[in-house]
Amino acid sequence: MKIETLMTRFNGRCLYCGVDVDPHGEPNAPNTATRDHFIPLSKGGARGATNTVLACNECNRAKGDMDPRKILFVWLRLDARGLLEIMEQCTAQASPRRRMLN
Repeated sequence: MKIETLMTRFNGRCLYCGVDVDPHGEPNAPNTATRDHFIPLSKGGARGATNTVLACNECNRAKGDMDPRKILFVWLRLDARGLLEIMEQCTAQASPRRRMLN
C-alpha cells in the first residue's frame, strides 16, 4: 500500500501517537511516515490494506514485532469512548459494499 494512500486514510497522523507525519521525511527522522503491519507478519498478521497502518518512524521502530492486541488499551491509552470513536472511524471508512455485507 502506498504511503500517499495511508496518508489519506489516517489523515496524515501516526495511528499510535497521533503526530503529523512527513511522507517525504528523511529515512531516520522520527516523524517520517512509514507503513506498519498492525499485527506483525511474524505474529500471523496479513499482508494488505486491512492490516497496514500509517505510523511515524519512531513508533514503528518502538513497536517492532510486538502484537498490540495484547496491550491495546494500555499502550494506546484508550478509554471506552476513545475505542468507540476509533471503531466508528473505521466503520465510516469502510467501502459501502463492505458495510452492506456486515
